[in-house]
Amino acid sequence: MAAAPSVSLLMPNRNNELVLDEVLERLASNTTYSNAELVVVDDGSSDGSRRILRRWRDGGRFARFELIEREHTGGGVIDALNAGLDHARGELVVQLDGDAAIDTPGWLDRMVAFFGSDRRIGVLTPKVVFDWGEIHTCGVDVLGPDGFHDRGATITEPIGQRTYHQRVRRRREGECAECDSWAEVDGGIGCCMMYRRDVALSLGGYDTGYAPVWFDDLDLSLCIRREGLKAFFTPEVRVIHHVGRRIAKQPPRRRAWHITRHWIGAPFSSATRQAIKQRLGMDRPPGDEWQRVLHHYRYFRQKWGFDMLNPDVEQLLRRYGETEICWRLNPEMRAAGEQIITSYQRDPAKAVR
Repeated sequence: MAAAPSVSLLMPNRNNELVLDEVLERLASNTTYSNAELVVVDDGSSDGSRRILRRWRDGGRFARFELIEREHTGGGVIDALNAGLDHARGELVVQLDGDAAIDTPGWLDRMVAFFGSDRRIGVLTPKVVFDWGEIHTCGVDVLGPDGFHDRGATITEPIGQRTYHQRVRRRREGECAECDSWAEVDGGIGCCMMYRRDVALSLGGYDTGYAPVWFDDLDLSLCIRREGLKAFFTPEVRVIHHVGRRIAKQPPRRRAWHITRHWIGAPFSSATRQAIKQRLGMDRPPGDEWQRVLHHYRYFRQKWGFDMLNPDVEQLLRRYGETEICWRLNPEMRAAGEQIITSYQRDPAKAVR
């Protein structure tokens, strides 16, 4: 029997003091896989994060806990991820977030089992739920007429005329049948995303063009797909993304903006509230964050040759038709993904390796 592959859990962190203890407690309690290391890269936290991380490093709950403390740079989380990736020693890497808690006992054993079941698997990502109960994502979609959006959400702008990837209608758990089934997806999300370390390093790691933050996970997923590998969603693993608690610690003016945005249209239905916010532009991030989003849209278009919100399918086929990037447009590639899932579900121990 082949030895269990080594795994590096790669967690960048910056100023997550409010949730960090809970995130690490859940990670320690629910990680039963024996051949894993935790690599945390603190990106110049100015709150109590480093004190918490040092306590956990020295506390012995993790067999191997590597803490890298670095000064904050303009590269932000992208630089932190690349520093951690260079330091990691696992055959597999799981990108994590300092504000996302693993909620499933034995989660890593489950992900490793599926990942190792077929050599064509390149990315694996779980169900991610916001701490207020709505589905964040069950994998990521980008390579189709709807463009980039969290899988499990429904876009609220017309196809071909989209302006912001977060203009979507989200559902709560129990309201999304597709969120409870295994599926091939376009890519993963950095809250929890497994991939092969050697493949990521051969691709140059995380693209610094997305510095300091956002879309690095999507980009890496697509790069891995371009190499001929596939991406999948597993409903067996659940992650709680504590975005609500992160908002609670923001400066008063920014926190007030979020509260105002939350209560706009409160007496109406969810769909009506979303429409009101969208009409007022209150669903977009403020100031410099919005400019960063626009920069990343432009950078993605320059790098990949198509618009992430409004992709031209014919253009996609001309450019990437022979690669796994166009898997959903290719019946043979689509069937191969379905076969990988079916083989594993039928008998995980005998799945093709």
